[in-house]
Amino acid sequence: MAKPTVEALEEHLYSLELRLAELRAGPNGEGWLGDPWLRIVRREPALLAVVRRFVEEELELYDSLRGQADAFFTARVIEATSPVEVAGIGLAPRYRSWILASAYALALGVASMIAVPWLKGQGGMSWSSSLHEVVSHGVGEPSERGWFLLLAAALAIVVVLIVGARISASRGRSIKSN
Repeated sequence: MAKPTVEALEEHLYSLELRLAELRAGPNGEGWLGDPWLRIVRREPALLAVVRRFVEEELELYDSLRGQADAFFTARVIEATSPVEVAGIGLAPRYRSWILASAYALALGVASMIAVPWLKGQGGMSWSSSLHEVVSHGVGEPSERGWFLLLAAALAIVVVLIVGARISASRGRSIKSN
């Protein structure tokens, strides 16, 4: 039989299901380690040190679990992990809405410039030529994408106005309730 290693012993120890009383009764493995491992551990001081360290760690783990239950633990965790608004602290809700709507409109415009050529079957058209087509209109006739972007911008403005009106209305209600 090959000489047992520390890793093999640790693997065996961690696979055992032990009770607290068994560990306290036999801190060197007596009564719960098994005869083959017990003989090997008694011959090898390094392996005996592994068993003793395992028993100490397990006893410490058991003792740490016996602590008193904290009735306010959940409340403290929720309070400690409550979200804190960092971005846009000094901005009014209306300005934040404008910024958000502008970012959405810009993203929609870029996505349409990239996606429309493929939807029309002009997959070889690059996004830069699509941008050129939107920016530079033909002689007197605007491109279809230009109208689409104009519609998207108008929609974003309407959304911002609606959100702003709701925020103003809710602020008015909260001021009156105080």
